Amino acid sequence: MLAAMRILRLLPLTIVVFLAALPMRRPAAQESGPPSIESFAEDGENFLFIPGIGRIPLPPGTRALGPGQGGGERAPERRAPAAGPPAQPKDPAERRDEDMARLYLRLEQAEDEREAKGVAAAIASRWSRAESDTINLLAARALAADAAGAPSLALSLLDYVVALSPQWTEAYVMRAKARAEQGDNSGAIADLETATTLEPKRFDALAALGALKEKSGDKKGALAAYRKSLAISPQQESLRKIEERLHIEVEGRDI
Repeated sequence: MLAAMRILRLLPLTIVVFLAALPMRRPAAQESGPPSIESFAEDGENFLFIPGIGRIPLPPGTRALGPGQGGGERAPERRAPAAGPPAQPKDPAERRDEDMARLYLRLEQAEDEREAKGVAAAIASRWSRAESDTINLLAARALAADAAGAPSLALSLLDYVVALSPQWTEAYVMRAKARAEQGDNSGAIADLETATTLEPKRFDALAALGALKEKSGDKKGALAAYRKSLAISPQQESLRKIEERLHIEVEGRDI
């Protein structure tokens, strides 16, 4: 009995000594901060590390942060500058001008007469088409009338075509042909000069103009027209021979 009482007296002191021997812990509020969430890559795989839970595999393509970087703000991603407004489609007239410019360049750079004739045919095909179906119909009927031996009817129709479409050079070239067939060389020359003013690269009209001027006795004017035509379409062998002959007649032989 006496021994039990002694043990009871020593028990409080023993508890105090035991508690004093335990390490001191700071309150949670005094810790340096909440545990960080970190992600990292290891052996080609990405992991997310959460204290108390462990490593969690991340989906493919997820960016892993280095240790100590978890919980921080990510730098804003750079975005490609916004594309400008789409280019406006070109209008038909602009596309036609570009197409004709390419053909004229090919014609000028053709290596032989065969190639030049092919390009010239493509150019003539574009010249022959008006923007109006009505004009195209009238022009077709004028050609049919001329082929049927009715030049007066063809000329009347072409007068309408010129009046309705004064900027279409083909109408002047067609009417010049009809006028020349009826002996109206001065009227034909006027139409060809109008055509070459509206379209300076009409090498066919320039060649025809040279022929009419030479026939009318204007050899100097004819020579100038021939040379302009050859400058646009150099591979016109027959026209070049005419130009060389007329050059001797007008300017004499080169010394």
